[in-house]
Amino acid sequence: MKEAKNKGVPFIENHTDQANIHTWLAWQNPPGRQLHNAVIERILNPKHPQAQIFINWFKTLYDL
Repeated sequence: MKEAKNKGVPFIENHTDQANIHTWLAWQNPPGRQLHNAVIERILNPKHPQAQIFINWFKTLYDL
């Protein structure tokens, strides 16, 4: 991201996480899955510590 920013690529700092996940998805086989498909196909690890941050936020958002 730093290199892209240094080259003048316009993006909003708050979109960095989104850009990172879509970059990671682009590197998978097959490349370019949508995030919802990655969740449905369980290629994301819900036990990973970083995933817990999202899970906690989601549960709080929807009062689960």
